[in-house]
Amino acid sequence: MTAAAATTVTPPAPTQPHVSFRGQHIPVVLPRRGDPRLKLSAVIMTLHVLGQTLLDFKVSIAQIIVSILFCAVVEAAVTFRSHRILVWPASGILTGSSVAFILRASGTAHGDWWSLRGIHFFVLAGLISLLSKHLIRPSGRHLFNPSNVGIVWCLLVIGPNHVFAQYLWWGPNRVGVALAYAVILIGAVWILRSVRMVPMALSFLVTFAVVIGAFALSGRSFIAIWHEEPISGLSYWLNIAASPELLVFVFFMISDPQTAPKAPEGRVIYGAATAAVAAGLIFFQPTEFAIKVAILSSLTVVCALVPFIESASRRLRLDERAPSDVQLPEAPPLPRRLVAAVRRPAVIAALIIAVAAPVDTALLAGNKQVILIERGQVGARNAQ
Repeated sequence: MTAAAATTVTPPAPTQPHVSFRGQHIPVVLPRRGDPRLKLSAVIMTLHVLGQTLLDFKVSIAQIIVSILFCAVVEAAVTFRSHRILVWPASGILTGSSVAFILRASGTAHGDWWSLRGIHFFVLAGLISLLSKHLIRPSGRHLFNPSNVGIVWCLLVIGPNHVFAQYLWWGPNRVGVALAYAVILIGAVWILRSVRMVPMALSFLVTFAVVIGAFALSGRSFIAIWHEEPISGLSYWLNIAASPELLVFVFFMISDPQTAPKAPEGRVIYGAATAAVAAGLIFFQPTEFAIKVAILSSLTVVCALVPFIESASRRLRLDERAPSDVQLPEAPPLPRRLVAAVRRPAVIAALIIAVAAPVDTALLAGNKQVILIERGQVGARNAQ
């Protein structure tokens, strides 16, 4: 989800906290009160608590703790190795918490508080998330939202027999669902305003609501293991466009300032483009599993396009500000820039991920195994 502020490494000031080890002074960077990542962590942890108490989430406390600790330790170790500085691993904690909030191991029942069933899937998702963050950096900053890539990879490669994403429907407990919506909406205002992502979120929600509404009117439907009959009509729209899981995705995952465009107009395009890609991937999907993967995969695709969105935004601003009699320098031809880009390993890795995610997601539409699981005719996802 959102890694709202990148770790900045600066030389230690005389009064900066540090630890001494074998005669060396190692700077220590502690949590900063205004860091938006702390706000987001507080919101997600509150939702974790609701999931464990009122919403019957099928994830154990042990799975959550291990996921967070693993990602925190890896993030802290990588930062220390690179910069010789001890940094509070806010991004790692948030990545682990996000993975545990969305990913589910098949067979885990609510109330299995200390179950470690499928814990290797959580660890693997966290590891892929952090590897993508630290290795796929074609422009000097990470290209993909870390937890998004890890979760998408696990859902597509490991598959629905072993893992799935948190349901779009959060259960019959009306008090719990109402509290969850309140936490999500209050958290959205609290966080999105501070990172200037409100227009982006609105551009996604409006675009997505309109297109999914058109799908519902056209008679589209999907099946889900938590519902006996196919879901269509108004229920189709409500369970997708107004799902708390969708709102968490919009407000707290695609709003990552480190992977979103910097310019305001670029962020609006980014939000609308993510909604359009998500809707395009959803249209042919007959199952809830595939719809959830489509929503998550849309961000993977659009994150890969962010450099192009930013380039177009910069060019637009230059055109608007330049006097009419001033000739702006021409950018190198696109083919030449593409040839230069694809020679870099990070760009090749990004292209593979950006292409594989939507292709594999589209193939879920014809996956009979997923359909049987959602109909409850396959016991692979028992107790789901």
